[in-house]
Amino acid sequence: MAINHNQTWNLQERLQKYPGYRAEHTTLFANRQVIDYNLETGISNPVGTAYALRCDYDEDEKATDKLMQLQQDPQVDKLEALVIGTWEGEMAGGSSSFLIEALVGAKDWFPSLKALFIGDIHYSECEISWIVQSDISPILEAYPNLEILQIRGGDGLAFTPFVGHKNLKALIVETGGLSSATIAQICALDLPTLQHLELWLGSDNYGGNSSIADLNPILVERKFPNLIYLGLRNSEYSDDIAEAVVRSPLLNTIRILDLSMGTLSDAGAELLLKNPVVQQLDTFNIAENYLSDEILAFVEEQQANFPVQIIIDGQKKDEYEDEEYRYCSVAE
Repeated sequence: MAINHNQTWNLQERLQKYPGYRAEHTTLFANRQVIDYNLETGISNPVGTAYALRCDYDEDEKATDKLMQLQQDPQVDKLEALVIGTWEGEMAGGSSSFLIEALVGAKDWFPSLKALFIGDIHYSECEISWIVQSDISPILEAYPNLEILQIRGGDGLAFTPFVGHKNLKALIVETGGLSSATIAQICALDLPTLQHLELWLGSDNYGGNSSIADLNPILVERKFPNLIYLGLRNSEYSDDIAEAVVRSPLLNTIRILDLSMGTLSDAGAELLLKNPVVQQLDTFNIAENYLSDEILAFVEEQQANFPVQIIIDGQKKDEYEDEEYRYCSVAE
């Protein structure tokens, strides 16, 4: 099967550098500018703007209180994109379960919601590995028109019971450690229209205990056959992923392959760069890995000869105190 260039994918924002490095919130979500919801000004652009609910440190109000205020806005039924940041003034150990319950309970107020981001939280508010998530499946069941779901934080993250969703096009899971159990739950979801799957696999030190075998439903069984973008990012086993990707039938149909923020070496990169199918992709993102100056020079020299756009910025050094050491970009 040839690469389908007629399918649309418009989440270029996902190729930008992670704003959490700079202790910043996202400024762009679902191709919409993100602004904090203000009770006084209300919703002025329910379609073209993503509104964010956040709690300041030590604030008494919770995100659920702010959600109730948002529900009273006269344009809430037209709102298409919602971002949830810190859901409590003190995040330590506080799970998102009460927030999920409130969002499910508020579903009738948000009939137009297409994009939801739960966990726009940077490290100065709460380290990514300290964000305690919960079962997200009730969100998929409550919001049948949802097209983009983004979650940050892997601790406690679950997708049970296994549900189907006919309209979800993008599932983005950002973690410092994604468990093999959660990956299995994601792969058990019935998402027939999914075009964008992005998993930050993370570090074994923070719950990222997966291996290449856990990705077989995606790479070998083609559980999500309509993918345009595949992101297996922030991984400690990027070379294993590279070996599996070049053998995967999925490579013949996706247009964007994103292995950034990981531990990809020259060996893994060469395997991919010399593959003629990879060369025909639209975009190949291998930024923030462990590529040598020789590989980077080769890419720069050959870029004009490759149809694919190759992103290679921000390479890391693999030596720490004279010892070889490779790490994924986002862990704790």
